[in-house]
Amino acid sequence: MDINIEFPKQDEHYGVSISLCIKNKEEALKIVADYPIVLQHLNGRKWKVRYKSIEEVDGGYIGRTALDTQQGNIYTITDKWKVNATIISIDRNIVCEEAKPHSAVRFNTDFRCKDSNASSFDDYQFVVPASLYNKNDTDNDGVDDYLGTFIQDYKDDRNPSLSITSFSKQSNKFVSLIRADVPTKDESITREQIEQRHFIHDTDIGSLGLAPSEYDTKEFILRCDYPFYERNTFCLNVDRSEWAAYKAVEKGTTIHASYIIQIGEAASLTDAAWNTTLLQMDRILNDEVKLPFSLEEAKKYRRELVHHSFREFKDKKGTPAGYFIHFSPREHYGSQNLLEYGFCGQQTMLSYDMLQAAKEVQSTEYRERALKTIDFLVNHCIAPSGLPEGMYNVDKEEFVYWMTGILYPFQYSENREELEEFLGEQVVSALMEVASELKKVEGNYCRSMVDTMHYLLLCYLQEKEEGYEHKDWLQAVVKFCDKMIAIQNENGSWNRGYSMSGEPLTNPPEWFGANELEQGSGAIFPSEVLVELYKYTGDSKYLEAARRAAEFVKRSYVEEVKYLGGLNDTTHKKSVKIDAVGVMFAMRTMLVVYEQTKEPELLAGAHQAAKILGTWTYLWDIPIDESTLLGKHGFKSTGWAGCDVIPAGSYVDCEFAEFVPDLLRIAEYCKDERLAVLAKIVTRGMHHGLSMPQNMYGYAMPGIQCEGYMTSLWLSDTTHKNFSGAVAKNKGDDNDTTNGLVNGQALYNLDSLKQRYGTFDFDSIIKQVLA
Repeated sequence: MDINIEFPKQDEHYGVSISLCIKNKEEALKIVADYPIVLQHLNGRKWKVRYKSIEEVDGGYIGRTALDTQQGNIYTITDKWKVNATIISIDRNIVCEEAKPHSAVRFNTDFRCKDSNASSFDDYQFVVPASLYNKNDTDNDGVDDYLGTFIQDYKDDRNPSLSITSFSKQSNKFVSLIRADVPTKDESITREQIEQRHFIHDTDIGSLGLAPSEYDTKEFILRCDYPFYERNTFCLNVDRSEWAAYKAVEKGTTIHASYIIQIGEAASLTDAAWNTTLLQMDRILNDEVKLPFSLEEAKKYRRELVHHSFREFKDKKGTPAGYFIHFSPREHYGSQNLLEYGFCGQQTMLSYDMLQAAKEVQSTEYRERALKTIDFLVNHCIAPSGLPEGMYNVDKEEFVYWMTGILYPFQYSENREELEEFLGEQVVSALMEVASELKKVEGNYCRSMVDTMHYLLLCYLQEKEEGYEHKDWLQAVVKFCDKMIAIQNENGSWNRGYSMSGEPLTNPPEWFGANELEQGSGAIFPSEVLVELYKYTGDSKYLEAARRAAEFVKRSYVEEVKYLGGLNDTTHKKSVKIDAVGVMFAMRTMLVVYEQTKEPELLAGAHQAAKILGTWTYLWDIPIDESTLLGKHGFKSTGWAGCDVIPAGSYVDCEFAEFVPDLLRIAEYCKDERLAVLAKIVTRGMHHGLSMPQNMYGYAMPGIQCEGYMTSLWLSDTTHKNFSGAVAKNKGDDNDTTNGLVNGQALYNLDSLKQRYGTFDFDSIIKQVLA
């Protein structure tokens, strides 16, 4: 496989042509930049520029040109090109030689890419980390489910590995475009700039993008812009408004940026994207993630926060009890009245964490509070069908449904004006009808039910190991798992949601799925509890149901990189969507079944999912304005994962920590050191944002961490600025919400690491994994 670079001459100037030739010298792939530089002035015209000269220097080539705009601005442009095996590097310098006052500029390059075996754009697949997977089309209507277009660009701070990977299914060739130099500076974007859409901005943030080619139906375009230009985006509003930043220039201003084109062969889109991730792990990742406190200290304060959130209501029916963690971090626990099980509330996960803590520190109070939490659930919050309820309103002494996560404010109000104060008008407009529809149905999400019962079983096993038998806990789990087997679909899947009697829910379709792929995404959840029950009882029916689900997951989501359905809620468009948590649960499902059946295909599937999970994970620290909350307190993004493709890398959240133990087991089975390093940066990096005595983040008490943090903008063009969620926020904000899941998942990871490896020292952990 040979890569050749040429500079074809046209109209006395030079463009760029890159070709990949296979053994018989046949051209398999071609990349062309007709105009290597396109320069755009703010409020002015665009210039398409070719090189005036090409010089061969030091094993590479230097393309030089000068642009006299005839309007007072003169630029000299120097690009150094170098080919090293499968890597092409481009080092760019633009110097402003003369400038009229108040000038501002940005530049870009379009690379036209064409595989000789491709017949149309349909033959290409893409990964833009945390944003675009395959083509983001799980309803199979031929268009991106969110943006509605394949003309897409993503700011560098929304891109975990600063890359875009394209893959040709017909020839197994891939091309990745990578920002080679890591951005180091950014400033907060103002309301005025959002209004202007195109504006001067002092930033090092560029963007990478893709599009179908306007020249040839058999090719596509990869492009880089500096500073950033997003032609279609949800950063501002649901209308997908474009926006762009420009660098202010004066005489002597120098602009520098560098890029890499990676070309290679891969068996699948997953392997192509993983090759790019590995390259960037070698190039830009610093895995020594620094924290101002130890993980032991973090565990202590996280536990204390959970412990002190406990409330019981002896004057209410059944004596409700649990961990009431759903509040603004700037306030104390507050007078909440909703006891939320599963997902955000995760009462049984927190109970399991606290039983682990009780054992470690010999605290009877820790244990007693966990037991009271579980006993109320088992005795009062499970339907006759065996399915657990989602939420209990203590004041009203009744169950409520669906309104978790982004829909939480709809639980308290139907007043549109009041809701818009919390969510902004765009999100309320998108979700008002959905919330009204959901209120008609008594049911629960598959994930929330499994969350509850999986950790209930772990609590039972933990207590039994300590000499305490809770037969009613086990009976509840058995009844639930038997019900799940009874309602499993013929194809091995489960639905996203069910009525409390166990009827699958399909309406509204944007919430529960429009086809088998989306509706069946509940398949990624139940195997963890079914396998655990099989291990305890030896009853093969539980393993068989889990095996059928794992096979559905592998054939439906792995090969086409369409991991979806991990999150229950959404901000707009559709609830069933591609998200990082969908990858995490799919990975776990295949892993736990493999550990019992030893089917190599399932381990391979889990390994593939783990590689995709790596693409969601930030390998670098995004520059954040020091005047923001995150900037002031030294928040670092390395190790955090993007949330889902609707915010598209603008928002990182808390969930990856729970799945670190799974990732390490896959690393152990496959002897994959890079996955173990990934586990390291996730465990350490995701403790940034935690309030500790050394660094309180302005929060009310130690041990608080928000559900998520804004690493870019998302739906920020709104008339309502003051609200307590993730929408309409600026880069450097938190989402102003902490919930039970945050500390529950972090503690589960820390406890698991200590139990399996005996240490938090990842040098030791990685050695054990690879031994």
